[in-house]
Amino acid sequence: MAPYTEIESPMLLIKNSAEGSLSVCQDAVDALKRIGQPLVVVAIVGKYRTGKSFLLNRLAGKQEGFALGGSVQSKTKGIWIWCRPHPRMTDHCLVLLDTEGLGDVEKGDESNDNKLFALAILLSSMLVYNSKGTIDQQALQDIDYVTQLTSIIQTKSGTENDEGKDFMEYFPGFVWVVRDFTLELKIDKQSITADQYLENALQLKPGSDEKSKKFNLPKQCIRYYFRSRNCFVLDCPGNRHVLQNVETVNESKLEPGFVQACNKFCDFIYTKAKGKTVPNCGNKVVTGGIFAHLVNTYVDTIGSGKLAILDKVVATLAEAENEKAVNEAKKHYEVNMNQEVVLPTETAAELNNIHEKCHKEAFDIFLKRALGSTEKHKDKLEAVVKKIFEDYSKRNEKKSEEKCKDLLKELFEEIDTKITSNSYAKAGGYVEYLTDRKDAVKSYNSNPQKGVKAKEILKEFLDQKMSESECIRQMDQGLTEQQKRIEAEKEKQAQLELQKAANDHQLQMMKEMMESVARSNEQMMNKFMKILEDEREAAKRQTMELDELKLRERAKMEKESNSPPCTIQ
Repeated sequence: MAPYTEIESPMLLIKNSAEGSLSVCQDAVDALKRIGQPLVVVAIVGKYRTGKSFLLNRLAGKQEGFALGGSVQSKTKGIWIWCRPHPRMTDHCLVLLDTEGLGDVEKGDESNDNKLFALAILLSSMLVYNSKGTIDQQALQDIDYVTQLTSIIQTKSGTENDEGKDFMEYFPGFVWVVRDFTLELKIDKQSITADQYLENALQLKPGSDEKSKKFNLPKQCIRYYFRSRNCFVLDCPGNRHVLQNVETVNESKLEPGFVQACNKFCDFIYTKAKGKTVPNCGNKVVTGGIFAHLVNTYVDTIGSGKLAILDKVVATLAEAENEKAVNEAKKHYEVNMNQEVVLPTETAAELNNIHEKCHKEAFDIFLKRALGSTEKHKDKLEAVVKKIFEDYSKRNEKKSEEKCKDLLKELFEEIDTKITSNSYAKAGGYVEYLTDRKDAVKSYNSNPQKGVKAKEILKEFLDQKMSESECIRQMDQGLTEQQKRIEAEKEKQAQLELQKAANDHQLQMMKEMMESVARSNEQMMNKFMKILEDEREAAKRQTMELDELKLRERAKMEKESNSPPCTIQ
């Protein structure tokens, strides 16, 4: 199946009913499953009527797409999805998620907003928080959803409350976009960047009293949950008419500073937003099918009010994907063997070589798709491939046996006719019989594509002809008794030599087959162990980097507040 890279227009992915229940839209899931490319997932969240959809349309490279509106009524309900070819990474798909506006007065359900916020985080590789005005205490109160995440998400099973200490491993990068920004980016008359503006806004208030703790909590969560933080400030795009018609107004009507900032934002997302990965799964970037699984799992869990335990989600996902990986690899092996093997093969080595090639390709497919701990499923694939190969070997022998018997029957047909008509019942008949038989055996040996049972079947066939040969020899009055005994001994010796050749051939085939299987398994195991080692080293490096980042952030927060963070353990 060729990778499907685009959903032509936005589709509703997660439906949010009037009662606040969440459900997955099957049409969108089916479209996702057709995407075979790695995904870069960008979700945007924020208060309703802050222009989130406009930014996503810019990222999509379109003026229209996600619904915009010029009224005070929220347009987006639930979470909408739009899949576009990535502008910078030709082998990736850019997935844009437009999330229902938070704090909609028509809804009045804070828990529903918390769930949508959590889903946007868990599904994205880059989360964009969109707000208006400035990053002040009111703005930080408005993003209080981040402080509620531990009531919805838990990283590890078996812990009552991990207080989000490992969220950073699972959470995306965080970008705060401030719309209609009118201030100068300066602190103490010194120019600063937008990123520095955000960091300054996230500094903690000194003190350990309850008021300070409440004041600091959203800041602590943002700093401790997300592995990266960035900020963009955007001027007002234009006058009221422009604001109300921003979807259709020509770009020349927009404020140049606004357009420039939007372009800078898009360039940042295209460059910095990474592929969506699943922790503890070798950092593999997910494709549409895996993403669809995550959508279903998270919506079923969070929508029903249950705690989303992330390591369980990952384990369940890995188990399902690894089963699919085994089946996909098995199918590839079967299809390729069926296409390349013509039974019977002339030699066992020919079949072995095809097996090794198809086995390698199947194993590569398995490794490409498999997630997490894969040893159990690797062993399962090896067992499946071994069984199929053994079946091919048996069929190869059976086909060879049938072909050899048919050929011998055809080549000895004239001899059988002469025996029936007593043509050999005369002096010199035995010598004539031996000559005819020798010619038939010669023709048999020179005939190609008899397969791996050629020697064995010839020996068995000539064994069956021993009594026939003895009868013709005894009827030949031209032979003395001494000559008959000598000829009988010659024939017996010839059969013994054929038996030895057949046995040697069988032993050689068994040896070649075992060597082929051992060689193939060794190659697969070496590759598997190399991948495991690389993944362990990558996981170790990532853990060290995250631990260092968290320690550095903790130290900074402790210094700022002059006391340990109030909720981070």
